[in-house]
Amino acid sequence: MTPSARPFVRLDLADAHDRAWAELGQSGACFSGRQRVELAGTVVAALADPEPPPPWLGPSQLGRLPERCAAPEAAHDVIHRTACHAGTITESWYREKVDLVGELAWVELVAIACTVAAVQSFRRAVGLDPWQLPVGCDDPPTHEVAHPLAVAAMNWVPVAAPADVTASVVQAFTALPAEQDRTWRLAAAQYMSNEEMDDPRFTRGTLTRPEMELLAMRVAQRRDCFF
Repeated sequence: MTPSARPFVRLDLADAHDRAWAELGQSGACFSGRQRVELAGTVVAALADPEPPPPWLGPSQLGRLPERCAAPEAAHDVIHRTACHAGTITESWYREKVDLVGELAWVELVAIACTVAAVQSFRRAVGLDPWQLPVGCDDPPTHEVAHPLAVAAMNWVPVAAPADVTASVVQAFTALPAEQDRTWRLAAAQYMSNEEMDDPRFTRGTLTRPEMELLAMRVAQRRDCFF
């Protein structure tokens, strides 16, 4: 893998990115490592596209997939729209696509997209070269799923029980423990941990909590984050 980030990047942030990037090549609950890397490649291409196609056109319809895909074409279409047009995803489109890829696979796809977007966007913003994707392993999916699962009122996807006792964004990946852990490791380094969110006086470097929230709000607005 590409060497770790330059010294001006905080060590905990560089380590979190290194680890999350390497884990793209490991098997997840629903996809093998090779499939995950292939899907991550679709995210990389989507984020780098200066003129992405409209939301209703996925890479499978545009002939932008490898000749022999390791992952299902529908999974590529879901992760591409998540990367390019997340704010346009409707519940009806989710229901249509989840019939093809599965509810838990949807959770893993969104988690992969979030990992790639977080790392690649950061590196671009601070002037670092983008990383090459790791080599994906061929180990089968782990099928590691939280038990019991519950239907959530605040999320479309199933979550770890009990549902709806935390914010929708906090419980979104709980059905897949590995994705939940990875997401919150990244969040703790890039933003703040879930526990620190309860502290209105939390600071990171020279940024106060209100300043952090102002920046987060502005980025969310620019990215059409409907949360």
